[in-house]
Amino acid sequence: MVTLEQLWSRSELALEIIVDSPTAAEQDVTIVHSSELPEVDEWLAGGEVLLTIGVGQDLGADTVADYVRRLKDVGVHALGIGLGSDLPWQEVPERLIAGAEAVGLAVFGVPEPVPFVAVVDAFTRMREAETNRELTRASSAARRFANALAHHGPGALVADLAETLGAEVRFVSPTGRALSGENAEDDVRAALIEEYLTPTLSPRLIRTGARIIEAVPSGSDRPLGWILTPAEAAGSPKTRALLLSTAAALLAMTLTELPAPAGPSRLFESELSTEEARAEWTRATGLAPVATTGVRFFAGVRGDTAEHLIADIVGAALVTRAGSLLGIAGGADLGLEDLVTRAATVACLEPVAEKRIPVSQIHHMWTLLRTQHETEASEVKALLSAVDEETADRFVDRVLGELIRARGGQELLETLRAFIQAGGAKERIAAELGIHRHTVRARMAKIEKLLGRDLSRAETLQAVSMALELAEL
Repeated sequence: MVTLEQLWSRSELALEIIVDSPTAAEQDVTIVHSSELPEVDEWLAGGEVLLTIGVGQDLGADTVADYVRRLKDVGVHALGIGLGSDLPWQEVPERLIAGAEAVGLAVFGVPEPVPFVAVVDAFTRMREAETNRELTRASSAARRFANALAHHGPGALVADLAETLGAEVRFVSPTGRALSGENAEDDVRAALIEEYLTPTLSPRLIRTGARIIEAVPSGSDRPLGWILTPAEAAGSPKTRALLLSTAAALLAMTLTELPAPAGPSRLFESELSTEEARAEWTRATGLAPVATTGVRFFAGVRGDTAEHLIADIVGAALVTRAGSLLGIAGGADLGLEDLVTRAATVACLEPVAEKRIPVSQIHHMWTLLRTQHETEASEVKALLSAVDEETADRFVDRVLGELIRARGGQELLETLRAFIQAGGAKERIAAELGIHRHTVRARMAKIEKLLGRDLSRAETLQAVSMALELAEL
């Protein structure tokens, strides 16, 4: 950051301050340039030091008050007037001084024989020196961050980053759960859940009440974590951005994927006695045993996003999934119901049922809903069996023909069936087929190319599912 005060203090320029600025030491100059255009404010963005000799704008006329007001309005930090025996002005005009004082615009004189290019060159050299200092500082910090992470873990890196920035820093999961330090506040967590689906890894500004939080994503395809820090923190924006991006890249190496249920949730998948269910509840939540808890069920689950986000909120042991059905327990008891609702809304899930039941009855209710869902699927299959063979063959060829005829078509069809059965969850597809999830991603990209269809669209998925069912019949 090069301030107006630093520019004024260059002794070789001998600049004469005519109208001082009480904030000169804090005003970051973005650029120094000259212009004789009377309407130059239309081309300015703020933060400039503007130099002029007053050819296009009469600096002694009544209209100069409007000129300086417009410069102030667009954010010009200071106006420099070239003075000399061969120039329009040997002294800064009184009307210009009065107008500048009225609106609080700093004014200085550039005396003969100092050319404007010397002022611009001085600023450029100062900015280059500042940039080099910023890069050196960021490089030194990167080495410290890497050493702290290697020897003491993410918490040490976050603490060093906070000290370097002189501001509070938190490292949290995609839904704002603490990975180092404390959880984000609920309003920030709700905003992070929505930001998770934004297809960019650039920093976000989250406005919550009177605060503005900068959220810097850590990850590759989508955020696996966030660095949170107040956006109003002091210091050079460029250095700050370098420090945050460096820390985010290093912390990304400690993250893999969003947490997903590693296996069947016992509360949902196992028939438990009252005592066993209460013990499992305590193990899963860390809370005292409860007699009843709230459960929620959703349909329309596609891909891994919803399952992963909600597992990150309430814990993997309180989430289960079967195809496009998702079950969640305990959100209200954990004080996380609003965040679960936000995640379900963001992922476009369809509410199926919600009620409070004894913890020992979670398995029973989950079984009933799964059975009902499977029965509905069987009824659809029975309906499709009534379609005449010629019509069915034409539909299958139109939807799946290119895929069936492609090299390795049977392998791709098997992957497509697994994709539909798993609701698009890549880990489940990989486990079902015994392949790596990156292989699943590559196959699905090839399948979509051959089909010429976007499988993230519900109507497309429905058509492909019907074609697969008809092909099997």
